[in-house]
Amino acid sequence: MLRNFRAAIEDWDEVCTALGSWETEHLANEDDPAAKEQHRGWVTELIAWGELVQRAVEQPQFPDKALPARVRSRLQHLQDKLSLWHREMSSAEEDRILRAVFK
Repeated sequence: MLRNFRAAIEDWDEVCTALGSWETEHLANEDDPAAKEQHRGWVTELIAWGELVQRAVEQPQFPDKALPARVRSRLQHLQDKLSLWHREMSSAEEDRILRAVFK
Protein backbone atom coordinates (compact mmCIF):
# COMPACT_ATOMS: atom_id res chain seq x y z
CA MET A 1 0.00 0.00 0.00
CA LEU A 2 2.84 2.39 0.84
CA ARG A 3 4.38 1.76 -2.58
CA ASN A 4 1.14 2.82 -4.28
CA PHE A 5 0.91 5.89 -2.06
CA ARG A 6 4.46 6.91 -2.99
CA ALA A 7 3.61 6.37 -6.67
CA ALA A 8 0.58 8.65 -6.30
CA ILE A 9 2.81 11.31 -4.73
CA GLU A 10 5.28 10.93 -7.61
CA ASP A 11 2.44 11.40 -10.09
CA TRP A 12 1.27 14.53 -8.24
CA ASP A 13 4.80 15.90 -8.21
CA GLU A 14 5.22 15.26 -11.95
CA VAL A 15 1.97 17.09 -12.73
CA CYS A 16 3.12 20.01 -10.58
CA THR A 17 6.41 20.11 -12.48
CA ALA A 18 4.70 19.93 -15.88
CA LEU A 19 2.55 22.91 -14.94
CA GLY A 20 5.59 25.17 -15.38
CA SER A 21 5.81 24.39 -19.11
CA TRP A 22 2.10 25.00 -19.52
CA GLU A 23 2.46 28.36 -17.74
CA THR A 24 5.25 29.38 -20.09
CA GLU A 25 3.19 28.44 -23.11
CA HIS A 26 -0.20 29.83 -22.05
CA LEU A 27 0.28 32.48 -19.40
CA ALA A 28 3.69 34.13 -19.77
CA ASN A 29 3.08 35.99 -23.02
CA GLU A 30 -0.70 36.09 -23.25
CA ASP A 31 -3.55 37.60 -21.30
CA ASP A 32 -6.09 34.84 -21.82
CA PRO A 33 -8.74 34.90 -19.07
CA ALA A 34 -9.85 31.34 -19.84
CA ALA A 35 -6.28 30.04 -19.52
CA LYS A 36 -5.81 31.92 -16.25
CA GLU A 37 -9.02 30.49 -14.85
CA GLN A 38 -8.04 26.97 -15.95
CA HIS A 39 -4.68 27.45 -14.28
CA ARG A 40 -6.26 28.68 -11.04
CA GLY A 41 -8.49 25.59 -10.97
CA TRP A 42 -5.58 23.22 -11.54
CA VAL A 43 -3.36 24.85 -8.92
CA THR A 44 -6.21 24.89 -6.40
CA GLU A 45 -6.86 21.17 -6.99
CA LEU A 46 -3.16 20.33 -6.74
CA ILE A 47 -2.93 22.23 -3.46
CA ALA A 48 -5.98 20.46 -2.06
CA TRP A 49 -4.56 17.06 -2.96
CA GLY A 50 -1.17 18.03 -1.56
CA GLU A 51 -2.71 19.11 1.73
CA LEU A 52 -4.41 15.73 2.00
CA VAL A 53 -1.13 13.97 1.32
CA GLN A 54 0.63 16.24 3.80
CA ARG A 55 -1.71 15.18 6.60
CA ALA A 56 -0.86 11.54 5.91
CA VAL A 57 2.92 11.86 5.58
CA GLU A 58 3.27 14.02 8.69
CA GLN A 59 1.84 11.32 10.95
CA PRO A 60 4.54 10.18 13.41
CA GLN A 61 4.19 6.57 12.30
CA PHE A 62 4.72 7.37 8.58
CA PRO A 63 7.85 5.41 7.61
CA ASP A 64 9.40 7.75 4.99
CA LYS A 65 10.79 10.62 7.06
CA ALA A 66 12.04 12.57 4.00
CA LEU A 67 8.67 12.75 2.29
CA PRO A 68 7.00 15.38 4.54
CA ALA A 69 9.65 18.00 3.69
CA ARG A 70 9.29 17.26 -0.01
CA VAL A 71 5.51 17.61 0.14
CA ARG A 72 5.76 20.85 2.17
CA SER A 73 8.19 22.26 -0.38
CA ARG A 74 5.93 21.41 -3.29
CA LEU A 75 2.91 22.90 -1.54
CA GLN A 76 4.83 26.13 -0.97
CA HIS A 77 5.77 26.14 -4.64
CA LEU A 78 2.11 25.79 -5.61
CA GLN A 79 1.09 28.58 -3.22
CA ASP A 80 3.77 30.76 -4.81
CA LYS A 81 2.35 29.99 -8.26
CA LEU A 82 -1.10 30.99 -7.08
CA SER A 83 0.25 34.29 -5.78
CA LEU A 84 2.39 34.93 -8.85
CA TRP A 85 -0.30 34.37 -11.45
CA HIS A 86 -3.51 35.26 -9.63
CA ARG A 87 -2.90 37.80 -6.90
CA GLU A 88 -4.54 41.12 -7.62
CA MET A 89 -2.36 44.16 -7.11
CA SER A 90 -3.30 47.77 -6.75
CA SER A 91 -1.82 50.28 -9.18
CA ALA A 92 0.20 51.78 -6.33
CA GLU A 93 1.69 48.38 -5.50
CA GLU A 94 2.53 47.76 -9.17
CA ASP A 95 4.24 51.15 -9.38
CA ARG A 96 6.20 50.50 -6.19
CA ILE A 97 7.47 47.17 -7.50
CA LEU A 98 8.38 48.58 -10.90
CA ARG A 99 10.29 51.46 -9.29
CA ALA A 100 12.14 49.03 -7.02
CA VAL A 101 13.07 46.71 -9.87
CA PHE A 102 13.98 49.30 -12.50
CA LYS A 103 15.92 51.85 -10.41
